[in-house]
Parts: sequence; structure tokens; C-alpha cells
Amino acid sequence: MRHLLILACSQRKRSDADSLPAIERYDGPTFRLLRRFLRKQPSAPLEIYILSAKFGLIPSDYPIPDYDQKMTRARSRQLQPEVMAKLKHILNAKPYQQLCICLGRDYFLALDKYDMLIKSGLAVRIATGSLGKKLATLHDWLYGKPPELASGQAIDLQGKACLKGIEVVMTPAQVLDVARQALVEGKGNPASYQSWYVLVGDRRVSPKWVVSLLTGLPVSAFHSSVARRLLQQLGVEIYRE
Repeated sequence: MRHLLILACSQRKRSDADSLPAIERYDGPTFRLLRRFLRKQPSAPLEIYILSAKFGLIPSDYPIPDYDQKMTRARSRQLQPEVMAKLKHILNAKPYQQLCICLGRDYFLALDKYDMLIKSGLAVRIATGSLGKKLATLHDWLYGKPPELASGQAIDLQGKACLKGIEVVMTPAQVLDVARQALVEGKGNPASYQSWYVLVGDRRVSPKWVVSLLTGLPVSAFHSSVARRLLQQLGVEIYRE
């Protein structure tokens, strides 16, 4: 079965001076998850296209320089005719059986009315919501089930937790990837904690801040003890000063 993945570019990028394939240039959590999958399953029948604020809809091996351009609603609407024409060409060129679209809200405007291009027999999965939820959906779509490992081999188990009806299914490594990306982008107030903290590299960050990233809920919507319990259910280590 031939699979097609469309995902958004990331603000986090490698800074190499020479051009790099897009899948190597972008270095956000979704791309780290994707590269881990490709290392484990290099022959997977998967074709990948990336929606870039600067370059539009490009194949994953398209060489691009380092750049800085944010996707806005206006830019997404500007790209929409070009992106839809490209998507139509991609879908008509090969008989795909599964399609996963992993995009943020502003990016999705460029694919407005994409469903008009979907043919019978093509199963579509949409990864939406918080970054944590999108990562979990993408992981499930890629693997279909947790990776099977040889006897005795270490495994980074996924945990499952739920807060106010929002389910989070992630490994500890994926949680920390989300937090690292948010630190790079300067999101929220990660240093606002009292005694308990999560260690992200050499940074001490608030458990409530991390849980807010994973669920999309404001930090005022839940207590610190609830945040700690959720992270522990996901296998994330919590430290105390």
C-alpha cells in the first residue's frame, strides 16, 4: 500500500550554510519522529511532502537553504491556489491508499477544500490539535502499532494520559522534543514553577507549562499536582528542588 504524508515545515531548522533536503533542514519534533521512523523502516512505501511558508508544497528531498519565514493566514491563503494544484497533480500521479495530513490551523488554509480532490478508496487521517496530539496521531499512523523489538532490547514505552477529555499518548522522548521546540520558539513562561520541575536539557521548566503544550489547555485550567501526575503517567521524570 502506498502512503502519502503532508506535514508542515518547522520553525526549528539546521543552520548548515549549504542547501539540505527539506526533511533534514527542518528539525522540529514532527521531523525527528519522522526520521526515527524512516531509520527503522527505510523501505516503507511512504512519500512525504512538506508545506513550507516560503516554498509551498515541496517533496521531502527538495534542497532548501536556511531561511526564516513564518506561515501566516494571509500567506497560507496566498499559497492556496498553487498548493491545491500541486496536490491535485500528486494525487493523480499515483494510486495512494492512505493519506495523513499533519498541519497547524494557519497551514490548513492552504489546503482549503482538499476533500474535493480525495478519490474513493483513499483513507484520510488528519492530525490536528495541540502539538502533542498531532505527534501522537502521526506516530500511530506511521507505525500502525507500537514498534516490535527483539527480546531483551530496551524500549521507550509510550504512556497514555487524559486531562479534561484530551488524551495524550506519547513517549518521554516525544514530550521532551515538544518542550525543546517550545523553548526555541519562546512559548509561555517555562520558568514559572515552585518546587517541582522537568529537566529539558540543562533547563528546569514548569510541569504545568509542559502539560499546557501537550494539551493546548491554559496553565490556569489545572493544578500543579494534576500536571505532575499526567507527566508521570507518560513516563516523564519529575524532579524536586
